[in-house]
Amino acid sequence: MKAQIIEMFDVITNDVTIHVFLKEHDCLYCNDTQALADQVAELSERVRVKIHKGSEGAILMEELGVEMHPAIVLHGKEKYKIRFYGIPAGHEFSAFIAGVVLAGTGVAQLPPGIIEDIEAIDEPIHIRVFTTPQCPYCPNMVRLAHMAAVLNPLISADMIESLEFSKLAEKYEVFGVPKTIINDTVSIEGLAQPDLFVEKLFDAIDQ
Repeated sequence: MKAQIIEMFDVITNDVTIHVFLKEHDCLYCNDTQALADQVAELSERVRVKIHKGSEGAILMEELGVEMHPAIVLHGKEKYKIRFYGIPAGHEFSAFIAGVVLAGTGVAQLPPGIIEDIEAIDEPIHIRVFTTPQCPYCPNMVRLAHMAAVLNPLISADMIESLEFSKLAEKYEVFGVPKTIINDTVSIEGLAQPDLFVEKLFDAIDQ
């Protein structure tokens, strides 16, 4: 797996910072999240980890719109709003690796028409994709949301691990994953194709 990731990281052209936000206490997966980020960063000279705790971490959390622990934010060529809440383990590990590559290249692998539509959005959009580590369809939905955040700075995209943040999952009535919530008004059940995803983004703007 390490050899495969190293090969995938060969396409990275910009330095990537994995910002990891942790709590000192009462955080079940904080240490594991840090260890995972450190292991990934060891596989490329272009990838580094910055750990944020305490008051300094709280200030940067507010600046970057980070709401929970543990959290990962990926910055590359730009300070993208690509976020992971909860440890990106299981199937979500592939979404994390894809996110690092995305941040390091700034290239979204989407059809030109889809890219143009996402770039044309001129109002803020917040995307939450609820996942579980066992879900094989979730990484592709997370990746789609993160590509939108790379294409348009008005878009923020979060992966939220439903088991770690069960109260939030309950609030948004997550009974199956992936479930995507856009601007708290529009939802997508399951894995959406890019054209439907873009349609839902514009629906959220209209509401």
